[in-house]
Amino acid sequence: MMNARSLLAIILVSLTIMISSAGLSNADITILGKGHAPIYVSDKSADDYDLNNDALVDYYFRAHYTGNSNQVYKVDYKLIDECVDGSTYGDATLKLGFSTTDIFFFDRTWFTNFDVWTQWFKSNDSNKRVDLVSLTHGQLPIPFPTSGDDVIQNNDKKRGSFIHKQSIPELDGQAGWEGSVFFRGSPGEYYLWTIHPAGGISGCDRFAAIGIPIIIN
Repeated sequence: MMNARSLLAIILVSLTIMISSAGLSNADITILGKGHAPIYVSDKSADDYDLNNDALVDYYFRAHYTGNSNQVYKVDYKLIDECVDGSTYGDATLKLGFSTTDIFFFDRTWFTNFDVWTQWFKSNDSNKRVDLVSLTHGQLPIPFPTSGDDVIQNNDKKRGSFIHKQSIPELDGQAGWEGSVFFRGSPGEYYLWTIHPAGGISGCDRFAAIGIPIIIN
């Protein structure tokens, strides 16, 4: 049984000639608050969030754990342009997925029955939700999945589902995207994945997906 205080992040790495996975230790997570609903924040001092070895943080998350399936969960994301292939709504793309927490990717089952949204999707999307990527058992999100909604959306609105900023403090002043994802799901233990259009051999462009465990009681 995975314990909330042993929270780990798993990174799927896509290289030109190799696909592998690596884990971030729980030392890379800062736990804020006490009780049944703590907040987990990526530790800026951890080298694992520096994806291109330039001594700057490239990926940040803040997970608000409410404790049970009757309440809404929230995860705040901030990530550099390179992770999503662009700095405009026309170029940048990012999708979401939920899977089981099996260590080996070929053992994982992917789920699409979570209720996931951003405030933009609630107001502008036809079904008021973010459609998750749909993958078969044991499948990797490589190449970039055709299924699932791109969560970086705008449609000429003043405020999109994710917002681009030229300087984000949590990313050491780098330009990037930030936004909040909300969801509900059945009790269980899962990985919530941000899925990126990987294809390069260096930096964030090597990473097909980054996942954090989600515990719903």
